Amino acid sequence: MPSIRHHWPDLLPTAEAVEQLIAALKSGRKVRPVVTPSGHRARGHFPSFKGKKTRYESLVENDALCIFEIAASVLGIQTHPWVLDLIDLSGQTFHYTPDAFLTRRDDALLVEVKGDWLLKLKGPVDALLRTFRALDSHGVPIALLTEADIRAAGLQDELKELLRLRPVGGRNRTGLDTSLWDVLGGSNPNAQILKRWRDAQRECDALLERVMRRGPDEVVEAIAK
Repeated sequence: MPSIRHHWPDLLPTAEAVEQLIAALKSGRKVRPVVTPSGHRARGHFPSFKGKKTRYESLVENDALCIFEIAASVLGIQTHPWVLDLIDLSGQTFHYTPDAFLTRRDDALLVEVKGDWLLKLKGPVDALLRTFRALDSHGVPIALLTEADIRAAGLQDELKELLRLRPVGGRNRTGLDTSLWDVLGGSNPNAQILKRWRDAQRECDALLERVMRRGPDEVVEAIAK
């Protein structure tokens, strides 16, 4: 089985280029709706300045959205945006719905979010690698964000506290600078809050840069050890 590319070029494709690549793969199928939270999985909608109807289907996805929302490099978030038609190495067609599509300042990429326990099971790992290989063959950038990445010591506590304190008005307005603590400029945060916000932005941006430069096979190997 061929290895998946471990490192993308220094410059990822532009958002426009990635959207063109993805357009050729869209199946036209409807994405399954988010159901009322029930059963064994947490599901719901995440309040975001960067995306409309951003949704999550697990607590790990919800935590990933905190990272995307705070990362200054992320301009737009689409969650479970489309169903793609992909072809594996045997020529078999299969369907794939990305967890997220991130538009950044200079590029764009898909993100797959996975709990660490899933990456220790053969079935989910095989399906993951099959998807990454298929997307790689089309030149579509995709990163694997794991539970260990998302829940590094103390990270989520700080992100959730900052998002709780952050002013939330005006989510439906366009043309806002979503990297600001208060996108509407209606408050005067103290120096401590601004420092915490900027430190969190740097940490989230650095995390995204790390995960988008590695391949899923090396992540799986590291978790299996």
